[in-house]
Amino acid sequence: MFKIGDVVVYPIQGVARITDIKMEKIGSSEQLCYILETEMKTANDRPVIKLPVDKAESNRVRSIVTREEVAIVIEILRRRGSRTDSQTWNRRHREYQDKMRSGSIFKAAEVFRDLCLLKQSKDLSHGERRLFDQARNLLVKELSIVQKTDEREIELTINQIFGRSGPSSISAEVPPN
Repeated sequence: MFKIGDVVVYPIQGVARITDIKMEKIGSSEQLCYILETEMKTANDRPVIKLPVDKAESNRVRSIVTREEVAIVIEILRRRGSRTDSQTWNRRHREYQDKMRSGSIFKAAEVFRDLCLLKQSKDLSHGERRLFDQARNLLVKELSIVQKTDEREIELTINQIFGRSGPSSISAEVPPN
């Protein structure tokens, strides 16, 4: 069980902070819920998610990685040799979606790496660009929290791994140098 103040990762939603644990009416029943405030800011406020405590595990909500696990993430990003363009885009997309839904930062790093390498040789489909951005955002936010550093520093590190400069060059919308 998580506690108020914990920073967690909710697959697909991203990084969130538990701001409260309280009884909430969901449907016709009262359930104990985590109140999650996502790290993504909107124009007016941050989205709030009510997640029943008993659904956290099945939704693969997890604690953020440890400092020691950051080295594994960086190693995954550096690893080369996988053939990402040998499959059709829709098969790749399904595989990447499954990896992102797993909730694993290691799987998200694989998705980001593979799509980053793939986009150096061809355009990504709309779905692949969305998954690319999702994986990038998760990596940048989670690693910046773990490393207690600014997100721009993490972007710079990732850019260096992929031989690019400048924080915006890891965006799916910017063509490779």
